Amino acid sequence: MRVNIYAEEMTDRVEIISKEIEGQEFTGLRIYLELPASTYKYAVGEPVKINVTPRTHKDEVLQIRGPFIHHPGDDDSAAVTFWGKRDLRPLLKKALALLDDYYDTDAGYEGCGFEGNAPGEETPES
Repeated sequence: MRVNIYAEEMTDRVEIISKEIEGQEFTGLRIYLELPASTYKYAVGEPVKINVTPRTHKDEVLQIRGPFIHHPGDDDSAAVTFWGKRDLRPLLKKALALLDDYYDTDAGYEGCGFEGNAPGEETPES
């Protein structure tokens, strides 16, 4: 199976989850998604049908996205969870190394839109 996740759908909402099944511990890395939608700028907050056509002027269309909240405490947002019986870090490190090679950089977490240190990294002394 192939799953395509587009950059417009990805968020920085990431969490570690775990569950036990028949005495075996499973750990997952969950990445939440926010699916984009189009509406008219003048229709925000109004219940209207969205009918974007090729003749719709680009300044009239507003791209919105956000979590799927039924009511407070009930987040039903889409997410992708990578499950593992063992440590996921070697696979994720390999994926980041491939991206670094592709972009010909050793930037690590710098410039990726996240602030602060990577998990497990020490804060440099001033």
